[in-house]
Amino acid sequence: MKRTLASVAAALLLGACASEPPVVAAECAAPVRKSEPALAAAIDPLVDSAFDRGFAGGVVVIRDGDLVYSRVVGSASPTENIPVTDETLFQVSSIAKYFTAALVMKAAEEGKFSIRDSIGVLAPGTRLAARGVSFADLLSHQSGLGSTYVAERETNRDSAIAAIDKTEIDEERVGGFRYSNDGYDLLGALLERAYGRPYEELLKEKIFEPACLAHASHWSLVDVMDPHTVGQPLKPFPESLRSRNYGMMAAAGLLISAKDLAAYQQALMEDKIVSQASLEKMFAPRGDTSIGKATFGAFLSEVDGAGRRLSALGSEDWGDNAAMHHYLDKNVIVAVVTSRGPAEETGEPMFRNELSEAIEAILFETD
Repeated sequence: MKRTLASVAAALLLGACASEPPVVAAECAAPVRKSEPALAAAIDPLVDSAFDRGFAGGVVVIRDGDLVYSRVVGSASPTENIPVTDETLFQVSSIAKYFTAALVMKAAEEGKFSIRDSIGVLAPGTRLAARGVSFADLLSHQSGLGSTYVAERETNRDSAIAAIDKTEIDEERVGGFRYSNDGYDLLGALLERAYGRPYEELLKEKIFEPACLAHASHWSLVDVMDPHTVGQPLKPFPESLRSRNYGMMAAAGLLISAKDLAAYQQALMEDKIVSQASLEKMFAPRGDTSIGKATFGAFLSEVDGAGRRLSALGSEDWGDNAAMHHYLDKNVIVAVVTSRGPAEETGEPMFRNELSEAIEAILFETD
């Protein structure tokens, strides 16, 4: 008998209860480190090989809530010997959308709007509101908006909303999947209108703190050129994007360590950020894509021997790339973050893909 998403999610809760209040920073504790020598012996050579070819970053595996593998390698600087540590932040690009999706669900829980509402409740008079575009449409990439990156030129919230509202809509793909940075840029601006507070404050208060993320920040809050804080990419961060702008806000501006990326997913499943009812909506498949069914901020696919895999992915032209895979039926989370590509023009697979796919094969080859 096919289980519902709600029942599966409930089964994956590790002792949490939907009626319990969210945890606060004072209750934070490091995840239990469980030694699995055989797993380390299998994964270490993969990381070593990637390191020999330029990988600098982190790899983490959580199984049943325990930290069973964690390793960082390489230098956070391409020109100096500044070792990557567990505290080094990496730009995880579009994985920011997965965090924004949780923020939107939290806002809905707090009565700011319903995800079924037209965005007209916060952006009246816009063309998108007149078309009836809902928050759910933006979350699932079904609004018809694309990725013009027009908001990268905007430092004013209202100007960003107006600029996105004027962009082209693909009429044939309204209601179907069209990957949209613009849509998530708009969600970030609308969250600010809903709360009357900066996106970064909301991210910290409503996600970082309840999830106990000590090594997570935002593009606009740190010196992205400092290798002592941020892993530096193959190419320098574009100068045009270094100041706070609405194109890097909610769609691509997250900075986080590999451990905290995995810990975020663990906290999400433990009901520390949003309710199980919201998770059910977040994980519901809403459209076919080349990498699986679209969900809110992520993608759902089937893996032989492992079952359902929820994936959040990010990459940038300048070298940053990252992956978070949660194998829902096995309760295993894999996170890979790096700032070193390889460069797109080499034609080689991104380190996030190479490592996560090889780790997946190790984890589930005997299941």
